[in-house]
Amino acid sequence: MRKRVFIAVLIISFCISVQGCGKISNQNNADNANNETQVSTAPSAVISQKPQNNENSTDNNNIQDKETNKPYDSDSPDTSGTPGIPEDNVPVETPAPKPGKLSAKEQYSDAYRVIKFLGLKEYKTLKGDNYTDKADKNKKFLVLFLSIRNTSTDNDYINPNYISAKVDGKNIEHTFLVNDPKSYPTLFTNIEAGKTIGGFIVWEVPKNWKKFQMEYNAWKNIDGLVLTAKFTPDDLKDPIIYNANDFN
Repeated sequence: MRKRVFIAVLIISFCISVQGCGKISNQNNADNANNETQVSTAPSAVISQKPQNNENSTDNNNIQDKETNKPYDSDSPDTSGTPGIPEDNVPVETPAPKPGKLSAKEQYSDAYRVIKFLGLKEYKTLKGDNYTDKADKNKKFLVLFLSIRNTSTDNDYINPNYISAKVDGKNIEHTFLVNDPKSYPTLFTNIEAGKTIGGFIVWEVPKNWKKFQMEYNAWKNIDGLVLTAKFTPDDLKDPIIYNANDFN
């Protein structure tokens, strides 16, 4: 009998303890649920936080916008789309034309060159070892011998494309010879600074020519010089035999 009473007491005690534990667990769960609900429904601290000074914040934003979208300063020239012009890129003025005259009696000279008349000779034929230069019927070769000294600091090329000539008022073109008259080379060559050359130019003219005129204008764009020369049969003269040492 006592044993049964003891067992009943144990069962009752067990039931009471189990119910108490259930209440504590449910209470804890309820508390946790309430806390989660409060956290999830409460405004975020970052979102709900308001700036302490709304006017200062607005001013800062305006300042930043003004710096970012700074208006164009009309006092400063816009050089972003225009390449700069070098200071030394100054237009070069074309030299004013100036005449220069050469004759059988007078040389021409200036700061850049000295030109001397060496001779003027007629040839009907000019024989060589393998070939004979022969003028056309009723014509002669008129050969002009010159020396040119380059007194400038730059090389100078005597360009055949800048020579024009007239005989008795009619335009004529210079020609060439296979054989070198009096051993002279052609005048159309390069002259180094400080050097002198001797050479010839030749035209085919009527055998009874009276007046010969020539013009050389390659120096016109350099210093404005247009060199002219006039000759008559009275100016015919044999040059000395060519020797390269005479022009060093």
